[in-house]
Amino acid sequence: MSLTESINDFILFSIRKEVIFLAQYVLVESKGPQNGGQYSFELAKQLRELKHNVTIYLVQDAVFAARKRFEAGEKLIAEATAQNLTLLADEISLRQRGLTKERLSDAIRVSNMDELIDLLLEKSDKAIWH
Repeated sequence: MSLTESINDFILFSIRKEVIFLAQYVLVESKGPQNGGQYSFELAKQLRELKHNVTIYLVQDAVFAARKRFEAGEKLIAEATAQNLTLLADEISLRQRGLTKERLSDAIRVSNMDELIDLLLEKSDKAIWH
């Protein structure tokens, strides 16, 4: 092996060893937890295990997962919290379904479409809408 090949191998090894890319994912979930809404939570768990940063944004019927004492939702929220995921719920979707902040899990932060647009356009590398 020549000196040039050795140096190239060392450089490639150093780059592979030192560069760790963490993507910022935004997963927008629109389905309720009893109608396929667990998809984003399962995907987020897998992405988090790969060390990516993940935000789950709940809209439409998915906001029911944020409700306290709703067994299907509580399980998803507990697992997401254990994975250190960011959990947001759309204020309009909550209001349309009669869910007040007092009825939500403490792990959920109420958000709005302005924040979602910022997340999608400026603060994420990848977005998936389900």
